[in-house]
Amino acid sequence: MDLEQVDRALATLPGLHPGGPGLAVGVYADGKVLHTAARGVATVEFGVPIDSRTRFDIASISKQFTAACLLLLERDGRLSLSDDVRAHVPELRLGVPVTIDQCLRHTGGLPEWYGLQAVTGVPFHLLDEERLMRIVTGVRRTMFEPGTRFSYSNTGYILAAVVVRRLTGRSLADFARDRLFGPLGMDDTVFRDDASVPLPQMAYGYNGAGARADTLESAVGDGGVVTGVADLAPWLGFLADGRVLGDDVRAALLERTVLADGTVLRYARGICHLSVGDLSAYGHAGGMHGYVGNLLHLPEPGVGVAVLTNHSGLDPVGLSIRLARALTGQDPAPRPAPARPATAEAARAALLGHWHDPASEATVTLGPAADGRISLTGGADFELALGDDGRWHGQADAERVWLVPEHGRLLIGHDGSIRWPDAYEPCEAPVEGPAPEGAWLNDEVGVLAVLEEGVLRVGLTFQAPVTPAPAGTWRAGPFALRLDADGDLLLSGGGLLGLRFAAQPGGTAPVGIPPGLV
Repeated sequence: MDLEQVDRALATLPGLHPGGPGLAVGVYADGKVLHTAARGVATVEFGVPIDSRTRFDIASISKQFTAACLLLLERDGRLSLSDDVRAHVPELRLGVPVTIDQCLRHTGGLPEWYGLQAVTGVPFHLLDEERLMRIVTGVRRTMFEPGTRFSYSNTGYILAAVVVRRLTGRSLADFARDRLFGPLGMDDTVFRDDASVPLPQMAYGYNGAGARADTLESAVGDGGVVTGVADLAPWLGFLADGRVLGDDVRAALLERTVLADGTVLRYARGICHLSVGDLSAYGHAGGMHGYVGNLLHLPEPGVGVAVLTNHSGLDPVGLSIRLARALTGQDPAPRPAPARPATAEAARAALLGHWHDPASEATVTLGPAADGRISLTGGADFELALGDDGRWHGQADAERVWLVPEHGRLLIGHDGSIRWPDAYEPCEAPVEGPAPEGAWLNDEVGVLAVLEEGVLRVGLTFQAPVTPAPAGTWRAGPFALRLDADGDLLLSGGGLLGLRFAAQPGGTAPVGIPPGLV
């Protein structure tokens, strides 16, 4: 294995600048570190260089550690993953049962708490576990029948952390330290459940423009682990053969999700089954203010790769996949050759127009671009070119996005994503004209939405202009809006689907503050 490939790849990695934020890379086998490399600084203000022990917020990579804690409690006989989460968190007002397992597998239909934060406006730095639960406990409606669909939701992992506290009387941070990180010898790895407390060797976070963008929230479970590439080696050893924690925990962690209709998903419990070239793998990515990372383990050659960064403008998923391919002797993933312009012109004719994903209310519009390309607008704007593999591939910064027609639908996917491709259907064009006006109340999180003079205001801080969108919807920032037959406002986007706001009498104005702020 030519480990110097790692250093060569970092030497030419775009986005890294002298004195700027950067990344650390670890390569592992048999629970040991084979090689580490680092570039950039952990603190731009003080010029502290990144090394193998620099600690990063690893965001959603943390989910596998949370899931392992729940599996340990199940082995202890303290819970069953089939338990209704309400049995352990009785203040939840969910109208239907959602199991702990569905929380871990993103199949419970729970609305995303980041979306709820956006509509309430409660500042991130106030959202510790207690305050976040004041918001979550108001939720009564799931977005779909639990167990029937997959919708990535950090809320389930927040509830998992609460279950640990209720059963053990200890925080997830304390439980993981004694039952997970301690036995594995991961002494520099912790759940950081108080973002105000300084941590030694912690890298500051920076956004793509180089501005400070540190993690603010202190609720953990969905994220919150901080660690360095040197400290991850024992965990890669556990993923390889179940050492220390037990092969039963490993097997349960990696057990794929099966929906009610028998559909088998790639996602397991806090970790996802993937392919890296011709080899199977499992791993998880993570992204949070100022931090992005990816963790991969390839069981057949027994090789692991971690890329952790304090620079949200970098692409750790793409880099880790490229390194994993190179280290296992696979050629770099070839970019499909461009299709002939005449072929592209003919193929794109059937795709131009408006498309709607009923599972998320997302809409996109495909239009013609130069040289037989397609322009995509809606949420993100970029161009795609037809490849000789029959797929349309994103260009420039969208190079890992692809789309392909299938049986009258349009599948849009992203290489390396844990999610299935989204399926879009043809739909009608936007209806031009002024946006509807009025006031609507969501009684679950206690916020008012007011639409007036073409601007939507929700909760304490959200404000965005409203524009017509395809499929009878309106667009306001990241959200899609729809009026139903009763005149209620349905808000979707950001991990929310059909969050219902009931119509209020004319002249209703915001009163009070959302729960969870105080």
